Amino acid sequence: MDPVNVSLIVLLSVTTLVILVLGILIAKLIINLTLLSKNVDSIAQSVQSEVQPTLKELREAAKSINSIANNADTQFSGLQSTLKSVIGASSLVGCKMKGLMDGLIKGINFGLKLFSKK
Repeated sequence: MDPVNVSLIVLLSVTTLVILVLGILIAKLIINLTLLSKNVDSIAQSVQSEVQPTLKELREAAKSINSIANNADTQFSGLQSTLKSVIGASSLVGCKMKGLMDGLIKGINFGLKLFSKK
């Protein structure tokens, strides 16, 4: 046999062996990727089943916090309007009392001046 024929047969054998090994490795890779995708899918489903109730509870908590904040805002607005009316009424009474006290002091001074001249 010719050395060229021998080298071609060896090259053909090695190439066939490499293609066969690569085919087996690619098949194992495809099988592993399929198993991995199934595992990822099951993990995603379990996470979703765990997250949905948590999200529902968070929504309910946010709604209750919102209602508490709205009630507090309403009560604060009521308190603020009550304080404004009380302060307005007290300032009105205070102004009238000041006028009354000024008048009373003027009257007492006038009376004292009247009696002190005699």
